[in-house]
Amino acid sequence: MKLLKYLVLLTLTSTVHAQSSNSHPCGDGSGIMPVHEKAIGICNLDTQTHTLPAEGSKIIPFSIRSCWADWTGNEWVTAYCRYARSYTLEVRGNGGGDYFWLSGPGGNIPMQLSFRHPASGSVALRPNTESTRFEGAANGVQTPVELQVTIPEGVQLQPGTYRGDFDFYLYQCNPWGDPNNPWNPIRCKDSNNSSQRTELYPPISFTIQIGAEAQIRISGLEDMEITPSTSGNTDAEQNFCVYTSGGANFDLRAQSTQGSGEFTLRGSSGMDTINYKVHVKSLQPPVAAVWLQEGIATTGGRWQGSSQENCADGENMQLLVRIPTNEIADPIDSRYSDTLTLTVELQ
Repeated sequence: MKLLKYLVLLTLTSTVHAQSSNSHPCGDGSGIMPVHEKAIGICNLDTQTHTLPAEGSKIIPFSIRSCWADWTGNEWVTAYCRYARSYTLEVRGNGGGDYFWLSGPGGNIPMQLSFRHPASGSVALRPNTESTRFEGAANGVQTPVELQVTIPEGVQLQPGTYRGDFDFYLYQCNPWGDPNNPWNPIRCKDSNNSSQRTELYPPISFTIQIGAEAQIRISGLEDMEITPSTSGNTDAEQNFCVYTSGGANFDLRAQSTQGSGEFTLRGSSGMDTINYKVHVKSLQPPVAAVWLQEGIATTGGRWQGSSQENCADGENMQLLVRIPTNEIADPIDSRYSDTLTLTVELQ
């Protein structure tokens, strides 16, 4: 009886991803370099910060080389990046659904990102999702393209800076695929060394940001003609609007031209004065009411501003002026006046 021993050799194989580092971003790929570096060039989409203007839209122009060469070339023979390769894109970053996000003092705001190609027009990109295919160009030609960045209308920004960090990926597609043949599909993402295509890695990182300055507006206040009451305190009130960008919270400071530490009406002769009180409250919940002290601002961001200019959603504040009965018991003059200044201070 013989004991036979067998040596079994297992060969393990794994897919090796062919990757371009964008080492030659703006040329035509005809230099002496590895084939995968010839294949892809992303020109002028550098690692940088793109700042959106106040209106919230920006076009970022750059160009893409997507092609393929048969070999690396040498000092005697040039290996041109002869064959066009179509490609897909992916932009990774925070987002959800159809929108990317920029983060700032008011939380996340949505941002739309589109890619414009001369042959395809503008195509919306979705966060962390491979795009549809775009055409490359033969002979290393750089195709002019654009990223279009837009903040949707109606988005309210709190004062401060919103920003997002994103990574741009490009995946070349296999040249022999057939979009109408499920047995031989066109594949783009996850290229490998045997497929005559490559992908961009590491990705190109970039930042998009927008700054929002504080905007404040008081509207609706008018001069008040007050007729003394014959019984009890004399009260007069009016509603007004405080708009703050993004509906930010605010405090109020009230100052009397004729008073110092007191709200004061001065008689027409200049000799007699009458003190009065100032009360403000919000008209929309949560209701906050306070008697103001002359020259001293409230604290804690007591009220929330309207996020609609001129309070399109309704006036949000009420001003009450009260003259106590004892202040007008024995007036000397027939007319008293003061200029009351209200100042909005953002929290």
